[in-house]
Amino acid sequence: MQTSSVDALIDRCLLAPFPGHIPPAWFLRRIEHGLGGVCLFARNVASPDQVTELVTTLRSARPDVVVALDEEGGDVTRLHAAQGSPHAGHATLGAADDVGLTRSVAHAIGAELAAAGIDVDLAPCLDVNSDAGNPVIGVRSFGADPHLVARHGIAFIEGLHDAGVRACVKHFPGHGDTTVDSHLELPTIMVGADVLWERELVPFEAAIAAGVDAVMPSHLLVPALDSAPATVSPRLLGEVLRGELGFAGAVVTDALDMRGIARDGGMPVAAVHALAAGADLCCLGAVADAEDLSAVHHAIAGALAAGRLTEDRLTEAAGRSARLRATAARPTGGFPRADTQATDASCAAARRALRVEGSLPAGLRAPLVVICRPPANIAVGAVPWGPAADILARDPSAETLDAGPETSAASVLATARERPLVVVTREAHRHPWQDALVAALSRSRPGLVEVEMGWPAPRRNADAGWPRLLTFGAARVNATAAAAALAGEVRAWR
Repeated sequence: MQTSSVDALIDRCLLAPFPGHIPPAWFLRRIEHGLGGVCLFARNVASPDQVTELVTTLRSARPDVVVALDEEGGDVTRLHAAQGSPHAGHATLGAADDVGLTRSVAHAIGAELAAAGIDVDLAPCLDVNSDAGNPVIGVRSFGADPHLVARHGIAFIEGLHDAGVRACVKHFPGHGDTTVDSHLELPTIMVGADVLWERELVPFEAAIAAGVDAVMPSHLLVPALDSAPATVSPRLLGEVLRGELGFAGAVVTDALDMRGIARDGGMPVAAVHALAAGADLCCLGAVADAEDLSAVHHAIAGALAAGRLTEDRLTEAAGRSARLRATAARPTGGFPRADTQATDASCAAARRALRVEGSLPAGLRAPLVVICRPPANIAVGAVPWGPAADILARDPSAETLDAGPETSAASVLATARERPLVVVTREAHRHPWQDALVAALSRSRPGLVEVEMGWPAPRRNADAGWPRLLTFGAARVNATAAAAALAGEVRAWR
């Protein structure tokens, strides 16, 4: 296979996925002939040793290929998708509000990545979650205060850097004030430029000043600044990000197969427009195959031939992308399990983040734990969550019951019999059936406890009389902290 210098240059600007635990031959050839980067997803991960072997195989095709993934801690994990993350997530860290804990947790995440030879963590999220109805950010945000988000974002970046891993902050200029998931539609932020500078852009300005290596723009409209989505906006990527904020690192796109950007022409058109706007590394999403990769390559080549892209622009983009690999660690034999320091920092954050509305009952024994399971969003995926296993470990006489929109209060009460009820919700404010089920159950069991494991929005029912335990996340450490609080072992703050 002969590859021209221009073909290699085009591929240097692409961050591509592959299926399974072993890279197929066609993918390794693509790396050998110039592919800029590889994005790993949960479907690529089976075990620590397998991840290390996988990265070693990728490096054998070309040592300087960038390897990246989303390892935010908390709800969003790729390395721990089968068991749930052992690391506290952003909202938990923001609620604990101890930048030392945030730095320690990020360092532990970075140590895992560096040991496996992974260069770039597509984290932290610097979105200010100002809209509690946000369907895709929520507990992935450190909070609703831009200055809190900024200081914890900097601490997270420092923790990753100390472990030898590059950070990529997201989702510029901020995905917090939306009620639409950009995986499915194109969101719009309807605020003025003054609000953007005082709220959304504060954390990004701080991260850039702290020396962050990469920024990921979001697939959303900001009419106050431009009529094009941020990913393909020369105004946002060039004038604002590079000009006014002074960012000189790599711009890594969010997945270009997301409906927010791919609905008009698909990935090939989106990639051309993103590169023309100033992006450097185009992420092709989770399911792109050999045909998709070739289609994007040919679209970029066509744009070069037509003069809509220049070779100088691609050379600039490829250079920035390559620098993401400059100081990354080599694989050292498997990413470590969460060590004592990581466990202590994340557990401390999870316990300090606990809040309670009302009073938890004392001596809760043999409860029925009702788990309200909303559909997982695409960013999080199907990751284990909830305190049921931890409650059962403490009290083997407890029982569990899964609930969905069709579950009636009568059926729950019939199963519970005389048992006390613990109802586990996840962003009940966005899923009215959860609120309705808890309210109906409380009328028969006024002593029930609700454990909210998503973004803690105010209750829909202002007269709700049952206690609510807020965890600020659904990672394993949040589940353990919640179970400890229900058992009276730790205190939940009011």
